[in-house]
Amino acid sequence: MTLDRPPTDTATPTLREILDDHLAVAEPRVLSGHERLDAPVRWVHSSEIYEIGPLLTGGELLLTTGLGLRGLDAGTRKHYVQDLSQRGVAAVAIEVGRTFEAVPEEMVRAGSAVRLPIIELRAVVPFIDVCRAVNTAIAAREVDELRVRSTLVESLHDDLAAGAGVAPMLGHVAETLHAPVVLVSTSGALLSAHGVDDDSAAWRVVDRAVSEATVHSKGRPIARLIVGERTDAGPIPFAQSLLRAAAGPVAVGLTRTGVRGSALAARLVEDLVDGRPMRPADLRARLAAAGVSVGAPTVVVPLAAEAPDPRMADAAVAGAELDSVARSIVDATVYALAAVPAGGGEGATDPVDRVASSLTRQGNRIGRTTVVVGNPCVIDDVGPGADVASVLSASLRRCGRQLGLAASTAAGLGTGRRVFTSRELLVDEAIGALDPALRTELRSLVEPLVAADGRSSSDLVRTLAVHLAHGCSATRSAAALHIGRQSLYQRLERIRTVLGFDPTDPAVYASTMLALRSVTREVHQVAHQL
Repeated sequence: MTLDRPPTDTATPTLREILDDHLAVAEPRVLSGHERLDAPVRWVHSSEIYEIGPLLTGGELLLTTGLGLRGLDAGTRKHYVQDLSQRGVAAVAIEVGRTFEAVPEEMVRAGSAVRLPIIELRAVVPFIDVCRAVNTAIAAREVDELRVRSTLVESLHDDLAAGAGVAPMLGHVAETLHAPVVLVSTSGALLSAHGVDDDSAAWRVVDRAVSEATVHSKGRPIARLIVGERTDAGPIPFAQSLLRAAAGPVAVGLTRTGVRGSALAARLVEDLVDGRPMRPADLRARLAAAGVSVGAPTVVVPLAAEAPDPRMADAAVAGAELDSVARSIVDATVYALAAVPAGGGEGATDPVDRVASSLTRQGNRIGRTTVVVGNPCVIDDVGPGADVASVLSASLRRCGRQLGLAASTAAGLGTGRRVFTSRELLVDEAIGALDPALRTELRSLVEPLVAADGRSSSDLVRTLAVHLAHGCSATRSAAALHIGRQSLYQRLERIRTVLGFDPTDPAVYASTMLALRSVTREVHQVAHQL
């Protein structure tokens, strides 16, 4: 016999279902344990034996007429209830009229004390019929659950064998459950989803989860597999069981596609950004576990990136042609550690330049992402007594702070440049620390250009900034400004006339650069406030 209503999440019916569907004719009355009516019942058993407790394994609904309790005192009957509760029995249903006219009050009080449902059956019902019907339904559900689990696991193993990745695996889980399924890393990143229209819908599934299972790899949690509500809002059969069955194959899929390394890497990066203490040996082990090579002579270069959508910045960092990268999104900013071979000898590639160049080479793919590449760190050589984790932590946080400076510099140059280095932005940090009077004096050097641009939109400030930034090379400056060299010469002559001096003269070059950076910084701050 099957139940009238759709099956619940597990292969076992609830006590409430059994009362409604199989014991209604017995006119049941719940005397205690009302809060546990939705507990699952693993089996229905009938017995008149007083010492039945040791023969039960838990989860049973025990049916009895109370014959085994006849002639016992109140204390013994109370102990009977307590013993059944300790055995984990789901409920005790006592048929009255044969042994007792009503369920003894001490048994009801004992049931209330241990939150065990005590149910009074006021009409006669053949216990054998109830046991047969409910236990057949339980067995049928278990067979259905095993069949569905087996089919799902077989599909997931086929996906693994085909090297299809995690996305089709989630598709099979969602199709089996007839509900949307979302996979989220332990760091909070959305890894994959099926049955949703966009990421916003995926996060709504996470917020309104019906059931979930943790995905482990080598004993460590790496992700959460979450199922949401069905469109018809109906129950989802065996959801928890099926998610647990899918978690293992999904873990293998994540490991194969590198997400496990990303999960471990994300946790490491987050700990460094938070400034959590870490021993050098632990740092090396965690870097290695995250897939970041730390064998000599490897250098670790920190960086930070921001974009209107953090996923854009994450994709930009992931798309760089680097040997290995550990990254994570922290407060909408992407922080990362890139491993770069040191490569000694004359003419060796600067690790910072190598990382910056790999990001710049993405061209338009980097989109509106702004990146700051920090100072390199050789894990085994940061000075006597130095705390390697603290060095990396400080560098990561500095990169994050300098993102705003990088954005203002990019806006000032107007060249579309998106990748900057921490060392070149130190001058902007220094300007911010200057005495206000000194900043005002610096600004006065180029104030005539600012005023001229305000009157005629002549773009003289940006022209001079780009020209100085390109080492006063007419060819590179003209290309960056997208104008001809002759037009550049005309603008430079106009700049000299407005200022009354040659800003490219080596004697005033540095002061003019500082003045322009100060003006650019102030303009960006005003625009940000607006």
